[in-house]
Amino acid sequence: MAGVGMAAVAAWVPCRSWGWAAVSFGPCRGLSALLARMPQRAPRWLPACRQKTSFSFLNRPDLPSLAYKRLKGKSPGIIFLPGYLSNMNGTKALAIEEFCKSLGHAYIRFDYSGVGNSGGNLEESTVGKWRKDVLSIIDDLAEGPQILVGSSLGGWLMLHAAIARPEKVMALIGVATAADGLVTQFNQLPVEVKKLYIFLYSA
Repeated sequence: MAGVGMAAVAAWVPCRSWGWAAVSFGPCRGLSALLARMPQRAPRWLPACRQKTSFSFLNRPDLPSLAYKRLKGKSPGIIFLPGYLSNMNGTKALAIEEFCKSLGHAYIRFDYSGVGNSGGNLEESTVGKWRKDVLSIIDDLAEGPQILVGSSLGGWLMLHAAIARPEKVMALIGVATAADGLVTQFNQLPVEVKKLYIFLYSA
């Protein structure tokens, strides 16, 4: 995917069961089949091996610690990126965890810095810092290929993570992805403010 535009490598796959759209990258095309098998209601059976979800903190030098919960399971793993001011205990985050449990897939949900149980100050948070949070989760916690599920602002961060880590992100699922809104607002800003935003984003 390196050096290739996202539009050229993305294949949209409608998923009626979830009402979302999945974007598959590279030769891995198992996501559409995986989503098609999603049960319409909670399954009555449990995996043969009971899985445990741990609550932990990812400690990072010179950066706030990130609170996360990880479910062990098979590949590909799924990472949920919550929306603005949402945390890892939201309805979507918990529902996806139950779905991953039913299929035995690995799953990670977490809080951005300054939100929920993570360290940091919300007033000092930026989209650029939250982007670094997502990359930290992918680099330091996730094992093997990952499917990113981004809700609202998390969908915008999901797109940036896919560009930054093409070797680890095999597919994207956007839930009301708030990408166009951010771009529109940015284009309406004065030039001086745009320069400041770019500086803060790259810091």
